[in-house]
Amino acid sequence: MNKVIVILYIHKLNKKIDIEIPLDITANDLVLALNKAYNLNINTENIMDVFLRTENPIALLRGNRTLEEYKIRDGSIINVV
Repeated sequence: MNKVIVILYIHKLNKKIDIEIPLDITANDLVLALNKAYNLNINTENIMDVFLRTENPIALLRGNRTLEEYKIRDGSIINVV
């Protein structure tokens, strides 16, 4: 299983956290896991309308595509606004 270390930037807390994530999970799975782990209070009732913004590469993570398909790599920044 390939993993990467990314920076999770939670804007409302002005907090940056290095986290290790597997590349074979979907964007939806990542949203659900981060929401639960960090108590982000993201409304996930309609998960298909929820996304995370990334830098390096610039993308909107959503849906059933894997993080590998989005080309997420070490040092990518995942923004939670």
